[in-house]
Amino acid sequence: MSRLRIIPLTLMATGCAPFENEVEIPLSDVPPAAVAAAGQAVPGIEIEEAELESEGGQKVYELFGTANGKEYEIEVSGTGEILEVEDSD
Repeated sequence: MSRLRIIPLTLMATGCAPFENEVEIPLSDVPPAAVAAAGQAVPGIEIEEAELESEGGQKVYELFGTANGKEYEIEVSGTGEILEVEDSD
């Protein structure tokens, strides 16, 4: 017997895959503390995109940008705690 998987319409409408909790957000919606922390973690970064996700009930902002010819992905909490920094190397 096959199983039927029901996908909530809200997920389909936002373009998110099922079980994926990342949502692209405007840079203006990122808390200033998160932006400042990213700038300290990667001096000179130009943040171009942001996503919001929930990890363990905590809001996590994924900030994407470039600095010194490299692309970066920085995960930071809304209070400015750096959780992870990845670069294109």
